[in-house]
Amino acid sequence: MNNVLLAATAIADTIANMFRGMGDVMRGWMLAIPMSVAKGIFIVYFLLLIYWIIKLPKNEVTLALESGKTIHLRPFALFSLTTIVVIYLIF
Repeated sequence: MNNVLLAATAIADTIANMFRGMGDVMRGWMLAIPMSVAKGIFIVYFLLLIYWIIKLPKNEVTLALESGKTIHLRPFALFSLTTIVVIYLIF
């Protein structure tokens, strides 16, 4: 049993070492991006989603139930996306 664990550990270490170089390169790329730029990209993305939801036709953002009741989904989507934007702006 102990030999199996040692072999599994050696295999796992070998695989980790194979990916370590590329992982360090990717980490360097990510650290090269300023946090304000990354934050700005996310905020713009959610603002574009808000704009898209506002421009959708009414029949695309309403849900008709079998009981005849309709649910307007646009306010819920706008509220959640606006909350995300506010959270990103604060933190």
